[in-house]
Amino acid sequence: MANDNNARFLAFIKQIEQTPIGYKGLHCHISNAPKQLRTRDNLTKAIQVLNELNNNTIIGKIFLLNNYDIVYVAYNVLPGTLRGAAGKIHMIFGGTALESKNCYGSTDFYTVLDLAANVARLREFAEAAAGMADAADAAANGRHIDGRLLTVIKSKIQVTDLSAMVLNQPVYAVDASRKIVPVFHELYVSIKVLEEAFCPGVSLTASRWLFNDLTEDLDAAVLRILSRSSELVKKRFSLNLNVSSLASEAFTSFDAALTPEQRANIVIEVHRNDLIANFSQFMKLAPALVAKNYSLCLDALDTELLPHLDLKGLHCRFAKVFWSGATGLAADMLKANLAERVARKEGVTYILARCDNADAVRLARAVGIDLLQGKIIDHMVKHNIPF
Repeated sequence: MANDNNARFLAFIKQIEQTPIGYKGLHCHISNAPKQLRTRDNLTKAIQVLNELNNNTIIGKIFLLNNYDIVYVAYNVLPGTLRGAAGKIHMIFGGTALESKNCYGSTDFYTVLDLAANVARLREFAEAAAGMADAADAAANGRHIDGRLLTVIKSKIQVTDLSAMVLNQPVYAVDASRKIVPVFHELYVSIKVLEEAFCPGVSLTASRWLFNDLTEDLDAAVLRILSRSSELVKKRFSLNLNVSSLASEAFTSFDAALTPEQRANIVIEVHRNDLIANFSQFMKLAPALVAKNYSLCLDALDTELLPHLDLKGLHCRFAKVFWSGATGLAADMLKANLAERVARKEGVTYILARCDNADAVRLARAVGIDLLQGKIIDHMVKHNIPF
């Protein structure tokens, strides 16, 4: 029955994925609660709370998954109503803290999701819960990471110099003469090189939940490298960092060694999924980071999410939108949404990333985006092709 529920959960999310507007989700992370509290009686009481809520809902589904997590998806229900129900369920489970981070990387007992912006994230979890994502990745990549191997790799990362694994990709600007020039470089750890060094034949990204755990250690390793490099901190660059890493000792040590002028050369990129999962923590940290002269960039935006974000309210100087290679209606939507946002003059500069073909360049021209990143831009710079 539990496995059937996992499959039904995935099928339901796929069903509403095409029209997610109006749907909200509540995910109670029972699997991360103390084991002695995960009793049949407590689960029954929790579902009873949601059944009472569901009686007043037009469309609503409750799923008890095989790991004891409870997910409730409903149409036209207020987030505050979901939080109220979640608070009652939390008390049923003793109101205690989780024993480990939940699947979204936070320590919250529950997560409320607006599926208009988060349906892809919930689908990813549903696929993993149904056993599809890891099975597909494992088939494609051979062996895949497990908890025991993760522990070994995390230990190695803490004592190994990863400098040779840190790569960079330029972000370019179009100047007044339409020439493309680099303005800063995005630094990142090559996962392929990391796999070859620490676990040949094993895919670190096959389990997205375990990989997310690993990224915190990678963040700390990169910050240690930068702290030792006096030359590097003189250049303009961007870093992809988890929200939790921005509150870590590694970042505090890195920050303490910098002058305001050096901080002004650094762009901190936060992935949209990480921001959504850790929104409250981000909003506490962001003003102080901006006050210290860092620039913030919201990474990995797409057509679906863009209309739902107040980027200025998020303290972001940059917003990075991924070119998807979309055609037809999807391409028209991306163009319309981008043109509308760029025209707002909201104090946010847009970067069009993953520009891999001429269509991406044409889109940037059409909507007035002058910051670009991707293989075709690298090619244009290499061959001195003007924008």
